[in-house]
Amino acid sequence: MFCDKAREYVTRGKAATWLLCDNVAKGMETYAKEHAAWKDRTAHARQSINGRATQAGDTCKMTISHGVRYGKYLEKGTPPHIITPKSRKALYWNGASHPVRLVHHPGTKGYPTILPAAEHGKEELKKAVLALWEGGA
Repeated sequence: MFCDKAREYVTRGKAATWLLCDNVAKGMETYAKEHAAWKDRTAHARQSINGRATQAGDTCKMTISHGVRYGKYLEKGTPPHIITPKSRKALYWNGASHPVRLVHHPGTKGYPTILPAAEHGKEELKKAVLALWEGGA
């Protein structure tokens, strides 16, 4: 009798923990999207931020990530670099006074979004798991 109730308690607790992780992962996603400090041009980067939880056996894994290839540049910025043409002899853009062979780009500032969202989620998860298991599943 006691063993059955203990097993049931642990089973319910595991299920509740996974749901809690899924909820916190979605919260991290929302946090990242709301606190992303870069200026949107197409909104693809902001829309593609993805927070999710997966479960494998007794393990629950939460992730948050960019869904665009250039997400790492939004996060960390870029160092100064040289831009050269790929298939032409020179670069030209609207507003340029003349074509140029190369551009000395000063680099870009990073806008950390994923790590702060993960840190926020970690704190939320800590509180929620303690409340779940201390209060009973």
